[in-house]
Amino acid sequence: MARRKRRKPKNKIIRETDSQSALSEREFDSSVPKQRIDRVLSQSHFAGPIPHPEIFKLYGEIVPDAPERILTVFERDSQAARDLPIKAIEAQREDNRRAHWMAWSLVISAFGLSIVFALMDKDWLSGVVLGTTLVGIITGFLQSNKSNTQ
Repeated sequence: MARRKRRKPKNKIIRETDSQSALSEREFDSSVPKQRIDRVLSQSHFAGPIPHPEIFKLYGEIVPDAPERILTVFERDSQAARDLPIKAIEAQREDNRRAHWMAWSLVISAFGLSIVFALMDKDWLSGVVLGTTLVGIITGFLQSNKSNTQ
C-alpha cells in the first residue's frame, strides 16, 4: 500500500478570471494565444486599539502627526480603563463613610431625645425611643456582619 505524502496547507488565493471582458475588448485571432486576466483578491484583518504597523505608517504619510495623536488617545484610554476600578472603590468608600456618619448622628440624636424625654418625666416615651434605637443598631450590626461573611 502506497503512502501519501502530507502536503502543507496552501494559502488560498481567490482568483477570478475575466475572460468575458477580455473577449469583449478584442477579438481573438486563432494565431494569437488566448489571453487570461487574473485578479488576485486579498483581505487582511487586524483587531486592536492600535492599527497594524504598515497602516499606522500610512496614517503618518497622510497626516504628519496622526501616529502621535493615535498613541496619545490609546494611552489616555488605557489610563482611564486602569483608573476606573480605583475610582469606583474610592466612591464606595466615601459612600460608606457618609452612611456611617449619618447613622452615628441619628443614634446620638435618638439618645439625646431619650434623655430629654426622661428629664420631662416621660419615662414611657423615653424607653420607646431608646428601645427602638437599640433594636435598629443591633439589626444593622447583624446585617452588616452577615453581608461581610458571604
